[in-house]
Amino acid sequence: MEQIWWERVPNAAAFTTEMIENLLSEKSIILHCCGDLPWYSYMVNFIKESVKQQNSSKRFESIQDVSEPGKYLLKEFCKQEKRAEYRPSKTYAQFFANSDDVVLHERYLWVKVTSAEQLEAWTSFVSAYIKERGKNKEVAVFIIEWLGNTVYQAKKGVKFFSFDEFINEYDRNVFCTLAASSVREPSLIKKYLTELAVNVVGNDIELCAACLQSYKEFLGEPYDVIQTVLDSEIRSNGEAFSFNKTRNDVNHLIWLAQIKTIYPLLEEYREDFVQRHSTAIVKQLPIRSSSGEIYQEPRDVELGTLKYMADNGQLSLSQKDYESLKKNRDARNKLSHLAFLNIGEIRELLKSIY
Repeated sequence: MEQIWWERVPNAAAFTTEMIENLLSEKSIILHCCGDLPWYSYMVNFIKESVKQQNSSKRFESIQDVSEPGKYLLKEFCKQEKRAEYRPSKTYAQFFANSDDVVLHERYLWVKVTSAEQLEAWTSFVSAYIKERGKNKEVAVFIIEWLGNTVYQAKKGVKFFSFDEFINEYDRNVFCTLAASSVREPSLIKKYLTELAVNVVGNDIELCAACLQSYKEFLGEPYDVIQTVLDSEIRSNGEAFSFNKTRNDVNHLIWLAQIKTIYPLLEEYREDFVQRHSTAIVKQLPIRSSSGEIYQEPRDVELGTLKYMADNGQLSLSQKDYESLKKNRDARNKLSHLAFLNIGEIRELLKSIY
C-alpha cells in the first residue's frame, strides 16, 4: 500500500520527486504537514535512498528536538580544537559558513522540529548560513521537518514543501482506485468501494488502506470495520488511529457514495427500459403519475409509474423483466428517501441490470 501511495499516486510522487531534486541541487527545504504523513518511514527512506543513488558524497544525519542549532552543530560537527576557535563576536551561522574545514558541509541534515520556536530558530540559522556561505562552495543541505499548524514565515534560501498543498481529493481517489483494483469484485463494486472509502474515511490514507484490506467487511459495515481497526491496529509510525465520525455520520456518507455510483445506474436502467418498451408506453400517453404529474413523453416516465403500469397490465413483461423493474424501483425509492442500500441489495440490483 505504501508503494502505491508514494510511487504511483501522482501528487504524492511529485511531492517526493521535487524534494529529491532540490536536495540533489543542494537546496535546503522545509517539509511540512499539519497531520500524519502516510507511511512516514517509507517516504523518508525512499527520499534518502534516491538521493544517495545520485550523490554518495554527502551523508545523512538525523537531528531531533534541538532548540539551539548553532550550539548543537558546533558540539556535534566540530572537533575540540575547532570548537575552540569559535568567538561570540560571530554568529554560529557565520562561523560555519566561513570554515571550510568542518564536516558539516558534507552532510544532509534531517532536522525534526517540535515547536514553532524551534522552527524559527532552525530556519533563521539555515537562511543565514546559506547567505554567508555564498555560491560555488560545498554546502550543508537541511531538511527541516515541521508537523504543526503554525504559519511558516518564508526565509530566503529555504524552500517550503507543504504536503497538504500537494495532496487533494483527486489523489485520495487515485489511491483508493489503485488499491481496490486488485480485489476480486465486479468493476462497479470496485467503483463503489473506492467512493465509499474516500467518502467515509476522508483524508486518512493509512486508515483507508486498513479498511480496504478488509474490503468485504467494509462494503457491508464500514463503521464497524473502522472501529475494529481503531481497536486492533496502529499506524506505521506506531501511533493510534483516530476517527471522530458517528455511525449516523457514516450512514449519511454511505448514502452519498451510493448517490454518486448507484443512482446513475438506476437512471441508465430506466432510460434503457423506456427505449425497449416505448411502443407500449406511447399507447398510454398522456400518463398521470400517483403524485399527479402528467407525462407527455415516454422518456419522462419514472420507475414507479412504469411499475404501476406493469401491475395493471398496461405493460406486458416477462417475470425476469418485472422482477428487475421492481428491484430498480425499490432501490430508487430508498435512495430518494435518504436511505441507503445494503451490499446484498446492491449485488442483487447489479445482477438485475447486467
